[in-house]
Amino acid sequence: MIRFLASFLLILIPLTEIPMQAQVPEETSRWKKTGSPNTYLHHIEIRDDRGQVIVPGQENGRLPHLGSTCAPCHDVEKASGGLHGGDGNDGQPGEPWMLLDSRSGTRWPVHHRSWNSITSIDELGLKQSDLIKQFGAHDTGGANSISGMASDCLICHMPHSYNFELRAKSIKDNKPELASFIAMGLSDVNGALNPRMFDAENKVSLDLKGDAGPEACLHCHQQTPANNDANRPTWTHADDVHLAAGMSCVDCHRAGLDHHIVRGHDGEIHPAGTLVETLSCRGCHLPEGTPVMHSAPRPEHRGLPPFHLEELTCTACHSGPMSENSGEQIWTSRAHRLGIARQDRTADSPPEVFTGILLKDDHGRWAPHYQTWPAGWVKSASETRPERVLPPHDLRTSLRRILRVRSDMVTELANTPEDPDRTERSISVFLGQQSESTAFISGGLGWKQAAGDQLTAVEMELAKSVEWKQGHPVRPASMSTGAQGCSDCHSTTANWPLLESEPKTHVDLNSLEAQKSAEKLNLEKTTVFDSLRWNLWKPLFNGRDLAKLILSGCAFIAFFGSLFRLFKSLDRRPS
Repeated sequence: MIRFLASFLLILIPLTEIPMQAQVPEETSRWKKTGSPNTYLHHIEIRDDRGQVIVPGQENGRLPHLGSTCAPCHDVEKASGGLHGGDGNDGQPGEPWMLLDSRSGTRWPVHHRSWNSITSIDELGLKQSDLIKQFGAHDTGGANSISGMASDCLICHMPHSYNFELRAKSIKDNKPELASFIAMGLSDVNGALNPRMFDAENKVSLDLKGDAGPEACLHCHQQTPANNDANRPTWTHADDVHLAAGMSCVDCHRAGLDHHIVRGHDGEIHPAGTLVETLSCRGCHLPEGTPVMHSAPRPEHRGLPPFHLEELTCTACHSGPMSENSGEQIWTSRAHRLGIARQDRTADSPPEVFTGILLKDDHGRWAPHYQTWPAGWVKSASETRPERVLPPHDLRTSLRRILRVRSDMVTELANTPEDPDRTERSISVFLGQQSESTAFISGGLGWKQAAGDQLTAVEMELAKSVEWKQGHPVRPASMSTGAQGCSDCHSTTANWPLLESEPKTHVDLNSLEAQKSAEKLNLEKTTVFDSLRWNLWKPLFNGRDLAKLILSGCAFIAFFGSLFRLFKSLDRRPS
């Protein structure tokens, strides 16, 4: 009897577990979904950081919290990660953040990712409050974002009524936790809710979209020429061909809820393990790929030798400025705070960023790159430690005590007609009073103290340029390099591919010693290819058609000459 009951229980227990297991919800069933691609009008309550509903006029010191407001329906923790939130693998270098400090004359590329030639946050000793003030305006936040702010969902998903400049001002005024609500007009600077935006149920209606259009992305990913060319004003420039065709950024740079946004590079490995090769230029447009869009053109590249596709990226011909403007200076959203109205943004506004610089990428193909040059103060390398950047906040006291710099080093130490060597002498004096071997970085060179309060140029690792690949704006076939034939590149008048950038010192160094030492290091220009060999090839290429004609004629003569000799030798055979 006991053995029977034991056997019965062994059979019964698994059977009783089956309905219990079936009742356990799937991981995604906790979150609400419409299952429709149509826009869902959010009719929601505003909550504080504890998840409690806030009613207008009854805040009692409680501040609205975006994460708690979205959390009842969305997996906020998952959405705040991904590449867009600073998570995921580092991949190939992207645009660095530029630390700008006028008091010390510092213009330094920095990032929390481990990219070559990019200084880390820890090396510069930056606090979170510094990061928020410096970069918060153009950082959407996230679990591992550089500013450390919480994710701002609305800056990307609220298409029309989001005021980007108000957000930037709120962050500058030390109100980052309220920036989203202030930007959409839901709250004032003190956290008091705007009752006009609430209905009788104390709810707000928000028209949020998964794709809020290119304008949402361009807040932080825009570029524009820095120099105002009277012959080519900005309003005459063509848009990216994809945007002109009605596409949106996220048609190619896609992501799921995890926000691991596809970067679109050849051979990209997505953190989620998803195959994303079709979302690259080659994957969508070349024959071996799979088109992402129904109308994606498949170029024939008629007459183009195949090795061009092996040695060049698609963007080498189809992206960036026209070849005659390659190597031009630009502004970018993050480096030059675009989207924020100001009167003092000029072509000389730091930092200097160049576009269309042709360099090899991670796959060994020639690709256009952005390029910038660091500037600031460093400690020279010793036997025990490499070169290191001096944080700007460590220099302010000594700069004010020794050189009387209060707010802007470059302006306050500028040369004058009465004192044409003031800048160089001041920097030399400052370097001479430092406890360790210190150098000043500017114009792609390190500068150290020389005799007579002058400076001498030295090569330094930290003075080297920083580059990252360029993807946009993309030009159509009719505007691509090579559209007018081989002579677009292979002629004596073509700029491409000898693209150059000229790192300029952001302070005036006029002494003979400074000029001679800089010339000796030959760092005034950076060229891409072997100039001598390329310049010899250019004039020869123009005679290519004539060479083909001559060689074809020679081959024709040789062929018929051989036939003639063959028939003649056959006639001489004895019968």
